Amino acid sequence: MRLRSVAKGFELSIVSSILMIGALLSFASSAWAEAAYWRVTVDRVTVVSNGNARRCSRLALQFVAFERTLRDLANLDEDYEPPPITLYSLNVNDAHHYFYTDMEVRKREREEVAVYSKYRPGPDGTLAAIVDEGGIEEPWQSILLLHAQSTLAYGPTRRYPMWFQLGVSNILNGLIVNNDGSVLLSREQQFEPEQEKQKRIKYDLKTLLQATGQDFTAGGDIREFVRRAREWALFGLLTTPERRERFFQLATLMRQGAPADEAVPEAFGVPLSELSAQFEDRRWRKDVKYRLPVPGNLPTIPTPTQLDPAEAKRLLNELGARAKQ
Repeated sequence: MRLRSVAKGFELSIVSSILMIGALLSFASSAWAEAAYWRVTVDRVTVVSNGNARRCSRLALQFVAFERTLRDLANLDEDYEPPPITLYSLNVNDAHHYFYTDMEVRKREREEVAVYSKYRPGPDGTLAAIVDEGGIEEPWQSILLLHAQSTLAYGPTRRYPMWFQLGVSNILNGLIVNNDGSVLLSREQQFEPEQEKQKRIKYDLKTLLQATGQDFTAGGDIREFVRRAREWALFGLLTTPERRERFFQLATLMRQGAPADEAVPEAFGVPLSELSAQFEDRRWRKDVKYRLPVPGNLPTIPTPTQLDPAEAKRLLNELGARAKQ
């Protein structure tokens, strides 16, 4: 799924942004040519970051806290272990050499548009990379969203309904992970899917619950679907503990093949029409909890080590081999 930022001043497509123009690159070429890189590994997560050890540690903590939050929201089994992932944070100059394809370079030069992040799943593990452009959060947020979507689409919930996969992952759309590991969810979607041909469709609850991938192959309104699936997940997961339990039960029943008309009464104890009325009543939105506590059992982040130039170049070459595919 291609994504687009709806934040002012940003245009991202897995993920691109209107910035990084000549003067910045000229400065970067001279000032950052000998940039230091740091590395830290926590279980199956490795972070390779420019800047300093503190930046490397912060990214590692944020990512493991994000994954623990995703596990909780998606009710993933504790025994599930995602593939290994390596996350890179690059300076602008190294991105020019190891991150961009020739076509992306030409596009940037012609339109003043540059890619800011890439997410590359693979059989041996996932590679994700961002261009660290001085505190811009959108590239990092986009990586987290893409990782959530990939985990739910291809992990233990791969047979769950689309409303579950895209609704739960998009609760994390635009989230901020604080330095202590606590999470602040965005009240609005930071990113939305790109869609060239858009058929306007109103997704009432019944239409939302019954939608499948074939609907969007035929030209369904994926933007509106994601927006409504996110609202449904907020209603089901972040209002009351009872609704959360019933939300998971509904997803399980529909994964097993039960139609919405039958699954809703069994999971929620009310007919679909009554549940739909509860959902469409906007009063529940005042009960949504957007600030989440620090996830339990966060691992200790080891002290990052500074890479010698030869090892840093080897890792950057590995990044380039996949990022430019």
